[in-house]
Amino acid sequence: MNTFMHFMIRSVLAVSIGTASFIVYLLSLDFGFPLTLLFSTATGIVSFLSIKGIQRNLWLNKKGLTRKEYRYISKNLKEAKEKIKRLQKQQLKVRSLGAFKQILEINRLSRRIFQLVNKEPKRYYSAESFFYYHLDSVVELTEKYTFLASQPGKSQETFLSLQQTRSTLDELIDSLEKDLQVVLTDDMENLKIELNFANQHLSHKKDLK
Repeated sequence: MNTFMHFMIRSVLAVSIGTASFIVYLLSLDFGFPLTLLFSTATGIVSFLSIKGIQRNLWLNKKGLTRKEYRYISKNLKEAKEKIKRLQKQQLKVRSLGAFKQILEINRLSRRIFQLVNKEPKRYYSAESFFYYHLDSVVELTEKYTFLASQPGKSQETFLSLQQTRSTLDELIDSLEKDLQVVLTDDMENLKIELNFANQHLSHKKDLK
C-alpha cells in the first residue's frame, strides 16, 4: 500500500499546498513571517496526512477490504514475516543434504504464499490454514529438528525422532503445496476462462475461412 510512488505523490501535493498557503497567508493575513511559515507548514502536514488517508481508502476500495480487515490481515502478515525469518535461519543450521532440501522447499513455499497475500491481501482468506496452522507447525518442527540434529552423541531414540520429524515435514510440504494451490485458485480459474475465450475465437476464425 505505502509504495514509493504514493509517497512521492502526496509529498509533492503537500509541498505545493504548503507553498501556496504560505503565499496566501503572507499576502492576505498580517501574521508576520514566523507565524506565516508555521501555519503554512502545518497546512502542508495536514494536507500530507489527508492525502495519505484518501490514498488508503481508494486502495482498500480497490482491494475490496475494510480498514478493520486490512488491520487484521496486516497484523497476521507481520507475525508471519517474523516466523518466515526464523525458518530462513534454520536453513544455515542443517548439515544433512536431505534436510537442507526439505527446509529449502518449505522456505520457498512459505515465502511464495506470503508474497502473494502481501501483494493481494484479500487472498488471506484463502490461506488461513497456512497462517493459522501450517506455518506454525513447520517453524516449530524445523527448529526442533535442527536443534536435535546439532547435538553430539545422538542416541537411537534421537535418530528415530529425527527420522519421524523428517517424515512429518514431508507431509507438511504437501500441505503447503495445497495451500499455495488454494491461494492461486482464482488465477487458475481466470486462466481457464481466458483460454476458453481464446480457443473459441480461434475456432470462429477457422470457421470463417
